[in-house]
Amino acid sequence: MKAFRAVLWKEWMSLRPFAWLLVALFFIGIILVQATEYFDEYPFWGKVMSDPATVSGVTFVLALVVALGLMVRESDEGTLLYLDGLPVRRIMVYVCKWLVAITLITAINLLWFAEGLVYDWFSRNSLSPPTPWRSYGIFIALELYLSIYFVTILVCFSFLRRWALLALGAAFWIVFWLTSLQVPYAELLNPFLLIQTPAEIEAHWEWPVLQLSIMTIVLVIAWGLGYVLFSLRLGWARSLQRIMRETWWGKLAGGCSIMLIAVVWLGFLIAASWDEGMEEVEEIALKEQKEWELIEAGNNILTDESDHFRFIYRGKIERRMNRVIAKSDPVFEEVANFLQVPESMREDLITVDLSSPLASHNAGQAYWKKIRMALPAKPGKGKRREAEALAILGHEVAHVFIDQLTKGRLEESFNSARWFHEGLASYIEFRFFREEGAYDEYRRWVGLASIWGEVHFSEMVNNAEMARLRDFNLAYPAGHLWVRSLVRVYGDEAPAKLLAAIGREGGPEKIDGMALWRDGCLACDFDLERIRSDFRKQLAGLRDEYRQELGDVPEISEGSAERRSGKIVLIPVLPEDWEASLPEGSELICRLRPRQDAGPTQWRHSTLGKDETFSVPALNFLSREIGFQVGLRFKGSMPIFGEWVNVPVDATSE
Repeated sequence: MKAFRAVLWKEWMSLRPFAWLLVALFFIGIILVQATEYFDEYPFWGKVMSDPATVSGVTFVLALVVALGLMVRESDEGTLLYLDGLPVRRIMVYVCKWLVAITLITAINLLWFAEGLVYDWFSRNSLSPPTPWRSYGIFIALELYLSIYFVTILVCFSFLRRWALLALGAAFWIVFWLTSLQVPYAELLNPFLLIQTPAEIEAHWEWPVLQLSIMTIVLVIAWGLGYVLFSLRLGWARSLQRIMRETWWGKLAGGCSIMLIAVVWLGFLIAASWDEGMEEVEEIALKEQKEWELIEAGNNILTDESDHFRFIYRGKIERRMNRVIAKSDPVFEEVANFLQVPESMREDLITVDLSSPLASHNAGQAYWKKIRMALPAKPGKGKRREAEALAILGHEVAHVFIDQLTKGRLEESFNSARWFHEGLASYIEFRFFREEGAYDEYRRWVGLASIWGEVHFSEMVNNAEMARLRDFNLAYPAGHLWVRSLVRVYGDEAPAKLLAAIGREGGPEKIDGMALWRDGCLACDFDLERIRSDFRKQLAGLRDEYRQELGDVPEISEGSAERRSGKIVLIPVLPEDWEASLPEGSELICRLRPRQDAGPTQWRHSTLGKDETFSVPALNFLSREIGFQVGLRFKGSMPIFGEWVNVPVDATSE
């Protein structure tokens, strides 16, 4: 036992510089919080547990710093032979190193946890919910498990020396690739998804038993392999290192490995953030049921310019593009004049890229002074497709000018401004570039959604919450209706005045929620409550209109879910006369999500089967609770969904 304590002390002394470094980082973090945050408005659930990916990432970085040199340092420094001469076994040395590393990382994590609890205590008030001690306990336990898992895996990889980071990056790429292919249970191999906090503080946090079981198997194998490698006499490894250092091809391979490490990890970081970017692209989707032409790769890239645009496109659509380019400048002028864009902002060309494929169901996207879009393949031919392309262009140009006129402030507060971004762009599109009556689809959409549940302005200014509870695409018709109210109350110049007020010199930055719109309206002498009152009046009119036209269309917001032979089967609670109450030309459609924070790329869609159930493959639907939305789909139109409903999944039934 004395030998064990002596080795533990020796390992602690060797890791003490890392400990001081981590403690210093902890105190720097405390100083940063005091300097940049209101520590009495810093609830632990909202500030820390709302971002579990960051918690997992920080734990991984700590383990990376500590574990990569943990075992191999003894061999590289020549002290391993000295330890072999002492009355200790290598397994004792291995276990002591492993325990000290995990204890160090866990201690730092516990310090951060305690700091968060102190801030949470200062932040509590009479409206705060009870402290979720069970959830905090699960959080700490999972964080400890991640520390053990990361240290064990990294120790196993560390015996590859300079190739360790390359091999580790390759392992991450394999897991990422399997997950992208939606291979069954591939997500269980991703340790960064282990901590998945409930969306609400009061919600019950289920233990991820299946993922813990799979990761434990990997952990045990890695621990045993690491010990075997540590216990072997790896003299050949030292010889190989000497050859790599002294020969030209070894130096070349080493240099290439360094470049490959940068490429592999940079590529992984870009790919890992791609899903998040794709979710934003999906949120911009405007016509979910229309098909758009994705230009084939391999054609020559052509460029052409008009007075206001620089177009990039492929040679196969040159004839069609000539007609669009010829009519593009009037689109620019129409949008710019309506938004009262100053001449200085009209001088630079806007790049319109039609050579790069977009995400499915995406008509276009705009960022600052660049637009990506695709020419519509359907519906219609000739002039109709040309008009469709110009309408899309007008919509995206509106987005460009909104960002320019507000100096990017709406982009900074996109969660509070998405509805206005899309609403104003849609208003301009339908008013100036669409045929009369094209707006009817939007009217039916927001009218029926309002019948099922009142559309409140307070939920529109919180896009994340609205997307969690309702159809995230409702921001388009609801925002369009609000802009119509703005114009009805204050005239055609109102949108331009509001944009100028938000982007005014000396105006507040990075404000969000209701405060953003109260400030903007106050700055241009608008009464926000008058606009909201007209918005509610329009909604009431649409409800009355579509109740008369469509009758009493029930919202399907109850049901149960089961696992059956590799499928998730949703059994909705349908009214007795539901078929008679369906509007003519419509059908029921359902989408399901595996958890509340799952993005659109993880949703699965289904139509109602003959047995009056919806079913989707059970891949990635691993939790005990799923969410579903049932809606109506009219031919050639966007589906109109009700609220998200969360239901437990019953045990497998055959």
